[in-house]
Amino acid sequence: MKKISVITRNVVQIAVLGIFLFATAPLFAAGLVKQSIDTTDAMATLDNFDRGFYTPQVLHLKPSGGMPIEKLSGKLLHLRAEISEFSSNAMLGVDTTGGKRDTVRGVSQDLTEDALNVLQQTFDNIRDYGGHVIVRICYDPWYNGRSNVTPAHEWVLKHVKQLAPVLSKNTDVIVALEMGMHGAYGEMHSDTSITYDRVAEAVNLMLRNTPPELKILTRTGNYSAKVLGFDNWGVDFHIDGETFAEIAKAKGDTMYRVGMFNDGYLGTQYDYGTWGADCKTSICREEGVAWLEKYSINTPYGGEALTTADGYQVINTPEFLAYEGFRTHTSYLNIQWNNNLINSWKKTLFKQKDFDYDPARVDSLSGFKYINDHLGYRFVLRESWLSDTVGADGILRAKLRIQNVGFGNLTWNAPVRLAVLEDLEGSNLAMCPMPTYYELPDVDSRNIHSRTISIAGGDTVMTFDGNNEIEISTKLNKRGKGRYQVYLKIGEIEFANRVPTGIGSCGEEQPAVYLGKVYFDESVKTSIRPHAFPAAVQKKNAPFVQRERNSVVIRDSEKRYKANGATLR
Repeated sequence: MKKISVITRNVVQIAVLGIFLFATAPLFAAGLVKQSIDTTDAMATLDNFDRGFYTPQVLHLKPSGGMPIEKLSGKLLHLRAEISEFSSNAMLGVDTTGGKRDTVRGVSQDLTEDALNVLQQTFDNIRDYGGHVIVRICYDPWYNGRSNVTPAHEWVLKHVKQLAPVLSKNTDVIVALEMGMHGAYGEMHSDTSITYDRVAEAVNLMLRNTPPELKILTRTGNYSAKVLGFDNWGVDFHIDGETFAEIAKAKGDTMYRVGMFNDGYLGTQYDYGTWGADCKTSICREEGVAWLEKYSINTPYGGEALTTADGYQVINTPEFLAYEGFRTHTSYLNIQWNNNLINSWKKTLFKQKDFDYDPARVDSLSGFKYINDHLGYRFVLRESWLSDTVGADGILRAKLRIQNVGFGNLTWNAPVRLAVLEDLEGSNLAMCPMPTYYELPDVDSRNIHSRTISIAGGDTVMTFDGNNEIEISTKLNKRGKGRYQVYLKIGEIEFANRVPTGIGSCGEEQPAVYLGKVYFDESVKTSIRPHAFPAAVQKKNAPFVQRERNSVVIRDSEKRYKANGATLR
């Protein structure tokens, strides 16, 4: 994992070899021209289904296999796979055959091939549907919240090793594994057999038996800290401390692979016990958020947001998420729970200004829409410079400014390509231009980072506004002369820009963002001169940040926050 600077913008350069010049061709300067394109955020809810609000579905696995999920409730699924029939401690029901009332329990045994095949078939169905999945596996029958369902620890470890190959095979559709296995709902509570050591052993076993692409989340910061090797959390779990630095160095990339999910999110200032109240013995909110901010930069974070308990501080507001969501890189939430809170977000207007999401521009910008559109990443092309003319060397150069206005970043490395197709604007020809794709393997899409809001002493400071510069140089395999449209394609990800944002190809439109047009003429020779964004361009659309005592105003916000997220008026 590269160390990421939040002070400077990311610059990606692609080296291209093998430039061929025609000696007899006329010479011209290969300048970059700023393209006339719409760079505003259209404020549409995008179909990027590896982030956002999810819908839950339960999968009951049996020794005989059972039925895979075939009819999916949404493109982002929370798969609650339960293996209660493989635990002697799980009560499945009561047998009343012949008038008797016998308790029916599972049997602690190896997971069968039939059961694992049903799990695999469910993943296949999700893939065919074009969806993504957050996975949680536990022993709670039908996820009804039963306590003391976990089998003997040796069986938990056996099941982890048996599940690992199936999970490893499906990392292309798995957003994250919420490491349940223990307790009611797989949330690591309500079970007397649960200990931090046992949870850590099971999670580390899963880490060792699955590829680094699989991100693994525990239920609380304390559990994650134990997995990573921390014991004295209140003393050692501080990202700037010596012990933390030593453990982080020893763990390497695993530090960026282990995160947490939060099913008590925003219900109290402690998230219903997710964060500690005694910072000497547990991980409190600020220490936990600081950890997520730095080490979960490409690891999903989310769960279930709750209504506020009586007598506790109210933080479950869209405005608070517009602060802390960027620090935790919040990427997914349950659309069904808590339904009362979700409905209140839908009825409440968003009161802040956040780049294009300005209440002054929209009559009814709800808090729900703001949250829904900002969960995970949200890419907006803010500026595009392309070669004026591509000459005999065939080299197309580009400089782009992409702003990630979402709470988080891509959690997987989506392939980046340029798409170039003939420009038929104004032509009467009934043609369907086919795009030619050019791979950009050195551009890591995970590094298109969202903004960073840091804590400096008692102050909240925005140190990075989400603007990322990307420099591209690639060789086109074109001949002759012609004008071409250029698009940037990152996986199947939709950008937030207004149309045109798709590549038209014989009636099919593929998600991409329009960069502009270039003219190709192989009869001219190129003289390369370096070009850079003017300073005034660099500052364009920069956020307004005003330091004021122990708080700041961010993008003309009406809300001000202390370091712990408490609001000041």
